[in-house]
Amino acid sequence: MPFFKTTDNILKDNQEYFDPNWMDSDKVILPPSQSWDYSRELQIEDIDIWEVIYEMGSVGIYAAWQPHAEFYMIKPPWQMLEKGWGLETYYGKLASERVYQRAQEFGIKIPKHKYWVDNEDLWLYVPN
Repeated sequence: MPFFKTTDNILKDNQEYFDPNWMDSDKVILPPSQSWDYSRELQIEDIDIWEVIYEMGSVGIYAAWQPHAEFYMIKPPWQMLEKGWGLETYYGKLASERVYQRAQEFGIKIPKHKYWVDNEDLWLYVPN
């Protein structure tokens, strides 16, 4: 089952974005999401809801859900944050591949899945 967080949940209170009404269904209910138009580069502040890709301790990998785009945030281990490293973001073309590689550098194994991509969005996933 997917998990979701707001930016404040990730950075401040470590809670989860959850609607109790989701329990009224025998199907997985997802928060509403609209596609990003890529008119400009996203910033962390632009994201209302993140899908949790990975969380363990203080480390997290998150994907933009609302708005939905190829935009990811990595919250590195707290030791790195104390040494001045900040949050890492990856946006646009091949962002998912760059996040996957960065996760490998941290020793994080995240699965790769096949997923449907509409023709108009193929440019985000195909190398030149």
